[in-house]
Amino acid sequence: MRIIYVDVDTLRADHTTPYGYHRPTTPHLQKLADKSVTFDRYYCSDSPCMPSRAALTSGQFGITNGVIGHYGEAAQFRLDTGHGPEPDRPLLGQALQFAGHYTAAISVFAERHRAYFFNGNFRETLRATPHWGDEDAEDVNKAAIDWIRRHADEEDWYLHLTYWEPHTNYTQPVEWTEKMAASGPVQEWPDEETIAEHAEVYGPRGALDLHHSMWAGIGESKSPVPHNMPDAIRSRADFEHLINGFDGAIAYWDHHFGRLLAALEELGIADDTAVIVSADHGESLGELGMYAEHGMATEPVHRLPLVVYWPGLTDTLPDEARHNDALLYNIDLAPTLCDLLGLDTPPGWQGESFAPVLRGERIDSREYLVLGHGAMTYQRAVRTRDHLYVRTYHPGSFRAEWEHLFHVTDDPHLIRDLLADEPELAARMRSHLAEWWNRYAGHPGAQPDPMQSTLQAGPVYYNDPARYAEHLRATGRAHLAEHLEDRLRSLTVPVPWHAPHKPRTAELVQKWRQLAQRQQPTGN
Repeated sequence: MRIIYVDVDTLRADHTTPYGYHRPTTPHLQKLADKSVTFDRYYCSDSPCMPSRAALTSGQFGITNGVIGHYGEAAQFRLDTGHGPEPDRPLLGQALQFAGHYTAAISVFAERHRAYFFNGNFRETLRATPHWGDEDAEDVNKAAIDWIRRHADEEDWYLHLTYWEPHTNYTQPVEWTEKMAASGPVQEWPDEETIAEHAEVYGPRGALDLHHSMWAGIGESKSPVPHNMPDAIRSRADFEHLINGFDGAIAYWDHHFGRLLAALEELGIADDTAVIVSADHGESLGELGMYAEHGMATEPVHRLPLVVYWPGLTDTLPDEARHNDALLYNIDLAPTLCDLLGLDTPPGWQGESFAPVLRGERIDSREYLVLGHGAMTYQRAVRTRDHLYVRTYHPGSFRAEWEHLFHVTDDPHLIRDLLADEPELAARMRSHLAEWWNRYAGHPGAQPDPMQSTLQAGPVYYNDPARYAEHLRATGRAHLAEHLEDRLRSLTVPVPWHAPHKPRTAELVQKWRQLAQRQQPTGN
């Protein structure tokens, strides 16, 4: 079986045609979906980019494989020393190679995130351009179609393609943005009142700091692509500008995806090549005050599109079998592929096969999923069929509350927090999180939870809270800087076994002097 896995960075499911979006963003993806199964409740176990792809290709949660963030110990994939792959927990690509599949990738992901373990999935890896990310879909297609032409007469290969649209910045030609703007209205939420309220929700990729980053100067926040993205979100017009750019990027990718499908047709292999389209994560577009960012363990970030075409299975399914709403993780894909190919699932993988769905059969849904984020914040969330509970362990530079509880089915934009109104439900969701944690990190032989062992430093790779507080003051928001600093004050005391990044001798001497002065006896 030939298999092409199409990995579209930041593709938000509900902005695509198979998921009912009102704008015609993805007609070619819909063409594939017409002979496929579309999965409606498919989530990445860990976000964003590096944790998600580590989970996908390891078949394991980040709490086990070690990758829950993008930096330092939180981004170290757990591999023991020795010779050859670990037979009980091989990477997906290694498992396929054991069974005789030729595995290849056209992706710059490993170098973009220094995730070199990712290349262990493949016998061959290609970079479409000399760049380290944000490659144009046209360039990815050139390399992909060339590779497919050279291997079209061969069987049993797996090709992983990474496309970067619609990851910020939106770099597509402006005509695609204009095309989407003319195709239909932007969603009604958030309205002007909500956008005004979001001015108080601080954080990089917040409404007023849409383009703030570690590399921006203090007080700077300008759009590098003003034709596709505004400088900030101060009005509905700004929000509509942002959505037009986001949708334009998706439409631009879909155009090139159509060319990829056309190449399969031209080569005569379209009807016997499996095509799987998904993403590493979604995107916040105003939810909880975050815009054009994948920085929390929330519904818009963790919900993924998944469209699976499998020749001989999905071609003739009845219409009622073309959508499935079981709660699934992206770590379920690796065992599913093994199932479809008649291979044993390695015992160290933690996902479950959903291959029966592709055969037109029903499967039982999980009661809940646990989702983790570790790049911009440290959060874990519990997702049931209707509700989402979010627990923040470190807010990074964001105004992320310590806990949230939402009824996502009735409140898809996460507006009404039910934490105070539903104490029994909140307690049940907390118990689900504890149950999951104890299963994967609370038993003999379990390795430390990387979210806990790196909590002192937290998610500071992209934005340092102290520097961001300085930015808030420089832009007239001192009260927000004080709020951020107050929330993080208790998190700054180093633990004895963790060497600080810089010597604290002078600071500690000064503190001891202050303590000594306060304890001096006073005269009567």
